[in-house]
Amino acid sequence: MIKLEKRLLLVIAAVGASFAAHVHAEVPRVDRVRVVETPRPIADAELTNEDGLALRLKELRGKVAFVLFGFTNCADVCPLAMERLAMLRDSGSLNSADVAYVMISVDGERDTPAAMKAFLSRYPEEFVGLTAAPNRVTPIAEQFSAAFFRGAHSAHGKYDVAHSPQIFVVDAAGNLRAELFGASVESMTAVAFALLGER
Repeated sequence: MIKLEKRLLLVIAAVGASFAAHVHAEVPRVDRVRVVETPRPIADAELTNEDGLALRLKELRGKVAFVLFGFTNCADVCPLAMERLAMLRDSGSLNSADVAYVMISVDGERDTPAAMKAFLSRYPEEFVGLTAAPNRVTPIAEQFSAAFFRGAHSAHGKYDVAHSPQIFVVDAAGNLRAELFGASVESMTAVAFALLGER
């Protein structure tokens, strides 16, 4: 009987530990942050980084990732979002080893690895640029509920790309947890700290 009780206690402890491991931290409800109420797993996918090397999304696991869907020819939204992320990185509030800053191109036809590298040269060296053909990026963007589409070509063959402007926050386990709409450095830091506490 005593052995049975001990086994039951061990089982209960194991279940409790397993449950605790899957409890998610509460993401702070701060200004310009939309909390994803039910964490949404982001499936693995392979893209090409600014150095022309393959990078899988699962390689970002273990870090809190700030993800922007954008393109290097963007005139306003992307530079503003990237500058905001640069401010977060330069604030010194977060350990660079704990955080990933990623832009995924929605304009793979023009955004070659070389174009991404040139674009990223204006930002901290930790920033990562990922690119692929638009038809490969679309299913990735859909997991984030991000949208993008190419506009009509001009007489000179130029075109613009409309895309979701927010920055997405993915936790260390690969789940989408929040969307940032021009959030302050303080708000972004609070979100990151809450998610880093889960590791």
